[in-house]
Amino acid sequence: MTLDLIGVGIGPFNLSLAAMAKDSGLIRSAFFDANSEFGWHPGMLLPTATMQTYVLQDLVTTVSPRSEFSFINYLVERKKIYRFLATEQLIISRDEFSDYLRWACDKMPNLHFSHPVEQIDFNDSEGCFEVQTSQGKFQSQHICLGTGHAPWVPKAAQSALGKNCFHAAEIALLEPDFTGKRVIIVGGGQSGADVMLNTLDGHWGEPANLSWLSRRPNFQPLDESIFTNEYFTPEYVNYFYTLPEEVRQQEIRTQKLPSDGISYHTLEKIYQHLYHKFDVLQQPRNVSLLPHRALKSVIRRAEDRFELKAEHGLSQCDEHFEADIVILATGYRPGLPEYLKPLLERIPYDGEQHLPLEANFNLRWNGPDTHRIYAVNAGIHSHGSAEGQLTLTAWRSAKIINHLLGKAHYDISPSQSLVQWWPGK
Repeated sequence: MTLDLIGVGIGPFNLSLAAMAKDSGLIRSAFFDANSEFGWHPGMLLPTATMQTYVLQDLVTTVSPRSEFSFINYLVERKKIYRFLATEQLIISRDEFSDYLRWACDKMPNLHFSHPVEQIDFNDSEGCFEVQTSQGKFQSQHICLGTGHAPWVPKAAQSALGKNCFHAAEIALLEPDFTGKRVIIVGGGQSGADVMLNTLDGHWGEPANLSWLSRRPNFQPLDESIFTNEYFTPEYVNYFYTLPEEVRQQEIRTQKLPSDGISYHTLEKIYQHLYHKFDVLQQPRNVSLLPHRALKSVIRRAEDRFELKAEHGLSQCDEHFEADIVILATGYRPGLPEYLKPLLERIPYDGEQHLPLEANFNLRWNGPDTHRIYAVNAGIHSHGSAEGQLTLTAWRSAKIINHLLGKAHYDISPSQSLVQWWPGK
């Protein structure tokens, strides 16, 4: 049987698409993932880690609040709705959100784990995509790419990677021992802050020295101010897509903190912890906060000793640091998945390996218009900063499903924006 839709990768974005496709009752779909079970950044499920989005910005609610896949229904079915309401939470822990996603997975028999996709091609004679997995070949009218971004390691640190120099995405899986060690965290975003806070809490033992190094000018909070949140609305994303490429890139640069700052409560906890440790308990100052430092090199001097060189952004001078353990909280970057190789000659991607996304999250490609390649979390360059966030997950899924069906099954007609982004009277 030729399916209507095959999704590659089962993370929050494709999981939302799968849920809303199931709710529609109109789409025969299957989703494949290489992992043996669902896992959402398992290496970053740290005890103090929280979400940066509100509880109602889940897989479905902002478009389809009556869906069985809503977070509210999860609370009811888990028999904890009243206790949750008593907590008055607006932001939940990453642990609870991850459990919610696993709960949603269990409701869909068309999600197939331990099915790594090896190749995707288009069969022109039969008029369908052919998806080869380790378990066999499947056919579909449309596909959706959702394998996410890969942890990014700067070139300056690649040669030092190993047991004691690793990306933050692995830390909860490795469970390192910091006891008596000199530890340096590189990266001033949310991941770096989460690792910093858990280190201060002694989650991996008490380090002898702890340094937090960032090229940013300070440890800056996520900009969640009320008008800034208008960047994360369908109306703004629709307008953003119409802008010239050079204007879009300029706008993305100005929106760094709305999309990639640190949660204020995380910064507050770090500051309070340092105040209590040094100013109340009068303990030796063994923690260094090092903003405005751009990493230039990480050199392994021995199995358990590293030398880091960084350029001070204000004085332009080089500084040298020594560490026993280096955690690279340096974020994630998109790339072209290997399984897409047979189709790459038909997809006009650019020099940055950006996929050419249309307004409805389908790719421009040299193939029939009736067969589409959709992609999620692949369009920051085309759709703006909201594309990599969970905020508009349900809206994007609805937009893809409406486009696939050729009709407005989900009502995502625009409302009047509070901010007039576009020119006019």
